[in-house]
Amino acid sequence: MIWDVDLSVRAWLGSYLPPGVPVVFDPPDRCAQLAGERVSAFLLDVEEDPDGVSASWDDLRDATGQVTGRRPPGRRYRFSYLLTAWGPDTEREHRLLGDLLVGCAGCTALPVRFLVGALARANQPVVVRSAPRREGNGGSAWLPRDGAARSGLHLQLLVPYVPEATTDLAPAPREVSVSAGRHGGTSGARATRRPGRISEPG
Repeated sequence: MIWDVDLSVRAWLGSYLPPGVPVVFDPPDRCAQLAGERVSAFLLDVEEDPDGVSASWDDLRDATGQVTGRRPPGRRYRFSYLLTAWGPDTEREHRLLGDLLVGCAGCTALPVRFLVGALARANQPVVVRSAPRREGNGGSAWLPRDGAARSGLHLQLLVPYVPEATTDLAPAPREVSVSAGRHGGTSGARATRRPGRISEPG
């Protein structure tokens, strides 16, 4: 699932960048050792979103209304990325980050055309939060070991996870028998109920 999110993010962010500027997932330390222009979308962490947890199973029905499967409760996860740009100078890097910020700001959910794998099959929106407010020391700068700060842009996605449905269900009963007898007696009547009609004994 994580790689499906990465591929969707790469295709989406790449649509805002100039041709020839790749989106990679290497940590900033590694990008600092490479030549050429690139944007790093480093995955900082993945957390479960407590507001996106469902407690109930969903019934799947065919065109006639018959239950054909049941799906376990779904979940939602928060994917947090740190976006950093790498180029020949700071001005070029800021231009690349600015292109991403403008693109993300105008997008509330990942466009469906960029979704792949599990994200496409979920058939649910992937919510985008660009430059979200972060608690504590979570600023928008990356601090490498040598202490030289570098500008970055935080990106958060709310990604739904839809489990596989269970289709191995017990067959529905074809008929229901209802028995009625006299209290304390041995004689009684028996009726057989089938879908759509009831036949009484003669």
